[in-house]
Amino acid sequence: MMTSSDIFNDAVRSAMKLKDLSQDELYARLGYSRRTLVDHFSAEKQCEIEFLLDAPATDLWNITNGEDKLALEQARCSFEHRFRSDEYISWAQRFPVRELQSLGFIRKSDGMSFTQKFRSGLLPREIMKFLGVASVDGWKKRYAIVQNSVNPYTYSAWIRLGELQVKTPSKEIFLYRGIIANNLKFLRRNSEPLRQSLRNTVVETLEKCDIRVLQVPAFISAPAPRSAVFWKGQQPIIQLSTAPMSDSSFLEAVYHAVGHILQEHTKRPCLMLPAAAKCATNPQSSDDNRYCAEASRIAESLLMTETEECEIICCGQFAKKECVDFFARKFQIRPGIIVSRLQQQNKIPAKSPLNAFKVAV
Repeated sequence: MMTSSDIFNDAVRSAMKLKDLSQDELYARLGYSRRTLVDHFSAEKQCEIEFLLDAPATDLWNITNGEDKLALEQARCSFEHRFRSDEYISWAQRFPVRELQSLGFIRKSDGMSFTQKFRSGLLPREIMKFLGVASVDGWKKRYAIVQNSVNPYTYSAWIRLGELQVKTPSKEIFLYRGIIANNLKFLRRNSEPLRQSLRNTVVETLEKCDIRVLQVPAFISAPAPRSAVFWKGQQPIIQLSTAPMSDSSFLEAVYHAVGHILQEHTKRPCLMLPAAAKCATNPQSSDDNRYCAEASRIAESLLMTETEECEIICCGQFAKKECVDFFARKFQIRPGIIVSRLQQQNKIPAKSPLNAFKVAV
């Protein structure tokens, strides 16, 4: 029976380093726990690991015994057969395959129809290789962040495009949460220099706080989430769509994402859905709802305090342009944020002349 040190020998650790994978990430992408891997290690699990690491199992564990080699070949046949199963074909067909092919992340194969590429196992295998997982369970576990969304397949592919751009930092990251919060308070201000360069200023400011910000194009097949957060080692990554958003929507998405990062008790990934797709197919867990609610409270407080919101509403003239202008100057806040908050409170309609205050960024 293999021990953990036998499984994670020098060859395996070197291959994991080349793929920038920690042990925890490896377990997630395999789709099971450390205990399951160690207690039930087998030739089939060797095949899954060699698939993830792009390294032959014979080299990883120095397999020379004829009987062991035969067991490995049989396991490989079984592993490859899963890509032709109905479960894996049905799973793969939900991904934006043609867009991924046009971007060069999934190879094309001439001489086969699109259906044949699925039935042969080619496309399911290619999608799994692109996502860096070894099973459908591995996809679910690694991308649990998207499981409650209306487009889990497309959203996980979108997040993967971001993941491929980042590596674990060589130095340990220490987050100074008070400094991050102070920078967010600065970014909310309606200073004229930010009007035309809001995105760039936000990105530069957060990266100075050791928060990596990625801007990734959305797929044609579905609207991208407004923001996503995941971690690479100790560094938080915020991923945003390059699609234009109003300044208020952009800041709400960024502040909500940072709200999750400011929660010291959790490193859970989060996903903020686009406005058109807020209804999830499955209810979130109570913990997820609690963490999201806490992140929203942090974001709302930093964008506009409850006292400021009450003062605007109590003035009774909030539906007038002059009123929005006045409070924007008084609170040093972008007028688009005021309009968006009033709309969230159903004080003014979604379609309003005040929407002109929401500058596209």
